[in-house]
Amino acid sequence: MMMLLGLALAACADPARNLYEGIKASNDAKRTPSERAISPAPSYDQYKKDQQSAP
Repeated sequence: MMMLLGLALAACADPARNLYEGIKASNDAKRTPSERAISPAPSYDQYKKDQQSAP
């Protein structure tokens, strides 16, 4: 029981990351494979780094 609770809490540890990844997956599903290869969406870590370095 405690292990299941721990896994559930770990999945919700970073809701912003989960939201970003969900939107990214949804948008990628609408793109063609060649579009995804030419301009892949940035990872969440890269996105956060870009946001922090922006003025």
